[in-house]
Amino acid sequence: KGDPDIMERPPRPVREPIINRLMVTGIVVQTIAITAVVLAAYYIGWAWDPSNLALARTMAFVTLSASELVRAYTARSERASLFRLGVFSNKVMQYAVLVSVVLLLSAVYVPFLRPVFGTVPLGAREWTLVLPLLLVPGVAAEITKAIVRLRARLREAEATA
Repeated sequence: KGDPDIMERPPRPVREPIINRLMVTGIVVQTIAITAVVLAAYYIGWAWDPSNLALARTMAFVTLSASELVRAYTARSERASLFRLGVFSNKVMQYAVLVSVVLLLSAVYVPFLRPVFGTVPLGAREWTLVLPLLLVPGVAAEITKAIVRLRARLREAEATA
């Protein structure tokens, strides 16, 4: 599904680049958010056990991989909220994310895959940190979209006033 209001907006100007200012803003915000949470996961994992760098690497790996899966939901539109589009409205995406989560968990918990990926099993303590962190980039994307929508409404109000 496309943006719900796509037919209400004027067409893009012919000379506007495909990667426009709005898209660059989203990319920058999400890049900063993902970088921050991955580094935070790594640092905290290292601080918990400085002799076990595999724990820090695994926490960073899981945070990066899972936050990209969350980000895939928010990337479906530059303007529309994830909830307006419908979180579960794209069935193919649900299957793709499910398969990706199974593969990610396999890299962490299947014994013969752990040496290949250099991972160690995560316990409850690590997951209580990783789960909130992996949501941060998605929340940052949604906040960015809300600001974009607010600015657009303010411009419309100024134009009609």
